[in-house]
Amino acid sequence: MDKKQRVAYAINHNEPDKVPAHINATKWVVTKLKKILNVTTDKELLNALYIDIYDMRGIDLHSGTVPKYVGPENELFEGWKGGIFSFWNMKEFENKTPAGWTMEIGPAPLSNALSEEECEKYPWPDNNWFDYSNLRKELKDWNGFSIMASGGSVFQHATYIRGMDTLMMDMMTNPGMAHYLLDKVSGFYYEYYRRMFEAAGDMIDIFALADDLGTQNSLLISPELFDEFVAPGLKKMAELAHQYNIKLLLHTCGNIELLIPRFIGLGVDILDPVQPESMDPVKIKGKYGKQITLRGGISVQNVISRGTVDEVKAETRRIVEALKPGGGYILSPGHPVLQDDIPAENIVAMYETGCEFGRY
Repeated sequence: MDKKQRVAYAINHNEPDKVPAHINATKWVVTKLKKILNVTTDKELLNALYIDIYDMRGIDLHSGTVPKYVGPENELFEGWKGGIFSFWNMKEFENKTPAGWTMEIGPAPLSNALSEEECEKYPWPDNNWFDYSNLRKELKDWNGFSIMASGGSVFQHATYIRGMDTLMMDMMTNPGMAHYLLDKVSGFYYEYYRRMFEAAGDMIDIFALADDLGTQNSLLISPELFDEFVAPGLKKMAELAHQYNIKLLLHTCGNIELLIPRFIGLGVDILDPVQPESMDPVKIKGKYGKQITLRGGISVQNVISRGTVDEVKAETRRIVEALKPGGGYILSPGHPVLQDDIPAENIVAMYETGCEFGRY
C-alpha cells in the first residue's frame, strides 16, 4: 500500500496497513530534523519520518509547489512559494525569542477602516495574478504521496487583515463590514483553489482550511455567530472540494467541540488538530470518530516540547492505539506547525513511535 492509498483508506474510515502521518514545521525545525536524520531533501525527510502527506506549500509552508506568480511587480512575491500573507499585502518577518525563532506579521492593516468604501481601496489580490499550468508537471515529483492543497481560510485570515478584536466587534455592531471582509477573503480563496483544482484536481487528495475558532477553553465566537458568518463559506468550500473528489480538512485549534456536529453537517471530512489541552482526543474519537476523520492529538504544549523522549513515546503510543481502530485517524501533533522550541529528538520519537504502534 503506498502513501496515497493509505491516507485514502484512513479518511474513508477503513483500516490501512498503518496509521498515516503528516508534518508541518518552521524552516528552523526542518533544518534540525534533516541534520539529526542525515538527509538533504524534503522528500528524504518525509520518508525518514514515515510521513504520507505532501503539503503543496512545503513542510515549512513557504517552499512548496504552488501556482506561478505572474502579477504586477511586488517584492512580497519575489521567489514566492506559497506564503499566504503575500496575498494580503502583509510582510512576514523573522523574530528571535527566548524560545527560538518564529515567523510573525505586523499589525492588521485595516483595523482602523471605518467603511466598506475605505476597505475597497486596499490592494486586494487578483486571481489573474497566478498561472496554474506548472502544477501537473511539478506534482508528478510527489507521486505516491497523498497531496494536500493548503492555505485557504473563510474566517481566520480576515482577522489578520482587520484584527481579531475589531472583526468580532464588527460581527456584533457592524455586520455589513464583517460580511464584506469575510466575503473578500473567502471569495479570493474559493476562486484560487477552484482554478488549482481545475488544473490538477485529480492529483490532489485533501483541501485544507485554517480557521481557528476556539480558545484553550471555549469558542471564540458563539455558535449563532458561526452559523451566520462562517458556516456559509465553509459549506461552499466543502462543496468545491467534493466536486473534484477531494476531502476537506478544517484546522481549528482550541475547544471547538460544540461546533463538531456543525462541521460534519457542512461537509468537513477531517478535523485538525484535536488539541489535547482543550479536548480529550479519545473522547472525541468515541463520539464523532465514525463521522469525521481526526488528525493530531499528541500534546505539543505539555509533552512534545517539554517532555523526555520516553514521555513522548508513551503519549504517542497511547493516542495512536486509542484513535486508530476503524481508521479515521492521521498522526500529527496537537498543533500542526512544529516550532523551534521543540527538541528534534522528540519529533523523531513521535513519528517513529507512531509508525511502530500505528500498524494494524
